[in-house]
Amino acid sequence: MIPPPFLRDHLEVRPLDDGQVSVTVVLPSELVHDYCRFLEALTSFFHTVKNKTTVAQAHAKATAAVLDRKAQETLAAYRSRVAASFDRYTSQGLPRKEAVKRIAAELRAEGHPWRSPGLVRATPVEAGRGGRRGRRPRGES
Repeated sequence: MIPPPFLRDHLEVRPLDDGQVSVTVVLPSELVHDYCRFLEALTSFFHTVKNKTTVAQAHAKATAAVLDRKAQETLAAYRSRVAASFDRYTSQGLPRKEAVKRIAAELRAEGHPWRSPGLVRATPVEAGRGGRRGRRPRGES
């Protein structure tokens, strides 16, 4: 059997309406059946890839939603904890600055990732406990 010529030498592509094309392939008659099986297998492959991509995208979206919910819960728990500690220390008569220092020290002792005094200082403000956001101007204590 003589090997078939290169496909591109016997391939005709004509543009159609709506962004489609018509493709004509010239093959030896004994290869038509194999060519059709190849096209069916290729079509199945692309359907499988498309389905796997759709499933992967849905899984990623669901995972992102779960992670976002967990992040919001973690942040709410942190804020609640800092606000409760702040209320406890200030109800004992400690000034705001000292309460923030003690809360930051507690979090630091646990190795908490949000233990910096700046974050601790801003959290009671966000929880409506008064004070100002950010750093104090120089000269204020």
